[in-house]
Amino acid sequence: MMKDKANTINYREIGIFILVLLAIIFILLKVVPVNFRYGILIAVGISMIIMPMTKKQIIDHDERNYQIDLQAKAFAFNILEIVFGLLLLSFTIMHITYMALVLTLTAYLIIKMVNLMAFSYYHKNN
Repeated sequence: MMKDKANTINYREIGIFILVLLAIIFILLKVVPVNFRYGILIAVGISMIIMPMTKKQIIDHDERNYQIDLQAKAFAFNILEIVFGLLLLSFTIMHITYMALVLTLTAYLIIKMVNLMAFSYYHKNN
């Protein structure tokens, strides 16, 4: 029996991702007036905080969908590590302010610390 794959795509998250990407492109191209840039960045930051907090609903409650979700998160985390490394390298080459470098490095270290703590927790409890 074939599963209906039409309802597995989350169009809301894809739409928000496209809007955020467009906002970043418009800010970089300086199409958006200066007064609105910080407002857009604040809205993007708030959406980046709130989106992961909302519980993602998996339509079919079977083990396969949970495994796909976990594999997608693992792949995204691996890409995130590479992006943070490239970001730190590019910030250093561009001689960006020291505070931006420290904040980026701190964010990376927090993510790695949470990864190590979660690995240790799940290794002991599973």
